[in-house]
Amino acid sequence: MGFLAKASALFVGLRVSASYHQALQVADSRKSSLLDARRDIRNAIRASAARIQIEDVFWEPAYAARSARSRPSIMPKFFTQGSFAYDLLVDPCHKPPQQLDLDDGMYVRVDYLENGQPALVAKTLFALVEDALRPLCRERGWILDTSKLTCVRVQLSRESHVDIPIYSAPRELAESISFGDAQIRSGQFAKRAGRFYAKLPSDQIMLAHRDGTWQQSDPLELQKWVEACVARYGEDFRRACRYFKGWRDHRWEHCCLSSITIMAAVAEALEQLNGTHRNLDDDRIAYEIAQRLPGIFRGELLNPAFPGQRIVLNDWADDDRTTVVKAAEALAADMHSALKGTANADLVVQALRRAFGERIPYRPDMVEILPTVAATVAAEAPALVPAPKVTNSTSG
Repeated sequence: MGFLAKASALFVGLRVSASYHQALQVADSRKSSLLDARRDIRNAIRASAARIQIEDVFWEPAYAARSARSRPSIMPKFFTQGSFAYDLLVDPCHKPPQQLDLDDGMYVRVDYLENGQPALVAKTLFALVEDALRPLCRERGWILDTSKLTCVRVQLSRESHVDIPIYSAPRELAESISFGDAQIRSGQFAKRAGRFYAKLPSDQIMLAHRDGTWQQSDPLELQKWVEACVARYGEDFRRACRYFKGWRDHRWEHCCLSSITIMAAVAEALEQLNGTHRNLDDDRIAYEIAQRLPGIFRGELLNPAFPGQRIVLNDWADDDRTTVVKAAEALAADMHSALKGTANADLVVQALRRAFGERIPYRPDMVEILPTVAATVAAEAPALVPAPKVTNSTSG
């Protein structure tokens, strides 16, 4: 059974017409506010960083016993990560409780002990950041949230926050790298947004936890995976991720379905399409992905950024899995109703708005009914794609 309607204009617009994709974008003024807050937060932390070398409390015993002068000076470096960094930020649907989020990783270059752990004390690094930010938060009317296990959160408003996770990187390796042409050509650096960044071994990047522990974690691996997906699937990947993040935010105020799980599911669906998505408009791409999501969510979906670690993204409780799969089935059925189940433009828009919410514009005039099939074909009953065996896809 073929398609009865074409609704791509509702997803990406016709020249200056409003669209779902446009409604998902974050206004430049709000992005600028986040970036201004990021700048001031960074400056406040940097201004306090001199304490680290001097005060014993920041160091594990082997280094605390040394004189302050013999310890390395620590000047944090910052690297924005997450959806803001790889251009997948979506304006929340329910504001609040959903919020705009900017993750700004703080990196400290430090010696490592014989047991492989950083010489700095994780708990006191949290204390340093929080002490540095309290005066700024009081001045700006922000709220300092100290409840998060793996970051310090600055609540800017009821609709936005900045998270500061703290990472360690080995000092001797980071400081041995210079930004010479030979090293850039040899692949020791990655280029992002016109700037070069040292490529450190992922197994030597560690994330501080508030309870005092350190855990291996390299957020740049996820960003590299996103860039690989864009190279493999084109900008269709980014737009599709935004569409389905928008679906999640419309469907639930809070949900176990994380952004990385949606991104990995979109990549898996595009992989199953085997390149045919490049000949499809956005409504058809959304349709094809939606038909595959129930099966993908039923199966085991691994974190593609860390293929050697077998991290299951959808390791949900049974009730949560049932809820997500049923919602994905309803989405697939609504997409079928919209594009294959009717030749009425109003009904097309209504079905898409059931699926994605009112950010789909109510514009039946932007729906094209396909006359070659509308006059001769009755509406087809929904049929979901059988559940595939989902494997970790890292190609590209």
